[in-house]
Amino acid sequence: MDLMKNKIVSIFSAVAVLLSFVADPAWAVQSHGGSEGLVAHQIGHLLFAGGMAFLIFRLYRIKFSNYDCVEFKIFLWLSIAWNLLTFSGHAQSESIDKSKFIYQDGELVAFSIETFADAWFYLSRLDHLLLVPSFIFLLLALRKWGQQK
Repeated sequence: MDLMKNKIVSIFSAVAVLLSFVADPAWAVQSHGGSEGLVAHQIGHLLFAGGMAFLIFRLYRIKFSNYDCVEFKIFLWLSIAWNLLTFSGHAQSESIDKSKFIYQDGELVAFSIETFADAWFYLSRLDHLLLVPSFIFLLLALRKWGQQK
């Protein structure tokens, strides 16, 4: 049985490696088709934030007597903050003045910040400053759970 399992894993791995050579580049920021795509994406952010808020509610409601899950709670709070920041940035991107984007030789090189709304929009583009730490806290929580066995 182990031999069969190893063959399946080997075939799957080979196919995954081969597919990676023919894949198109994946850009960090991708636009969604039309307003329907943005609306569906925004609903996803709200549902994700709502799910994280529900987990926080459940964690505070159910007291674990022998378990301290501070890292997981930080992950949840940072995930909510990330979703709200990204949601607001997506909403703003539809109304931002295109002249604020500064191009040089066809490449976007800068963004002109003149108001608080401009600064908030720019901050929303740095959402990885919330998302990466949230995943680090998730990994710390998972490691703690793994050590409790």
